[in-house]
Amino acid sequence: MRHFSEHEAALASSGDLPLMLKLQSHAHCLVCPDCRARVDSFRSDRSRVDVAVDSFELPRAIKWDQLEAEMLGNIRLGLDVDAVHQGSVQKTEARYIPWRAAVAILAMTVIVMTGWFLTGPGSRPTASAVAQVRSGGLLLRGDENGVGVENRGRGMILRNVASRSNRIEVGLEGSVRSSVVDQDSGQVTVSQIYVE
Repeated sequence: MRHFSEHEAALASSGDLPLMLKLQSHAHCLVCPDCRARVDSFRSDRSRVDVAVDSFELPRAIKWDQLEAEMLGNIRLGLDVDAVHQGSVQKTEARYIPWRAAVAILAMTVIVMTGWFLTGPGSRPTASAVAQVRSGGLLLRGDENGVGVENRGRGMILRNVASRSNRIEVGLEGSVRSSVVDQDSGQVTVSQIYVE
């Protein structure tokens, strides 16, 4: 077992360690004289502080009743001032209304909602070329219709007939890949073009 840190030794001396650590610390103190001495040192310091606190007496020359009354008066005054201060802050915050911010938010909400209702879910534009990569003199493309290769204006495309591509991947080494899931059978068709 490792030796105690100062923090662990202080906790072990007061018995404030968790149960398992307390058992381990007792076992460790039985075999380690250094840690046992540190724990005993903390215990003796604690007992000296307890004795000093018990033997401490307040000076008799001070009028404790008058001091107590002044302290209670200061506490009440502080609480009253705090209540007055909080009341004035609440009035200021309640009176200040950022009406320009509310108008701006309302205008933006109306614009966004109008745009959403006018476009609807079926009128989103489609992308013609989702992904492309150039490898040497060839241009590899992938979009929702399939994957293809083009060289100087001529090329070919592998089209997805059944449905549109669900996933298009572009490899930096010169490849384009399209994955399509057939809605009827659930089978996946993968089309890939790569350049060597």
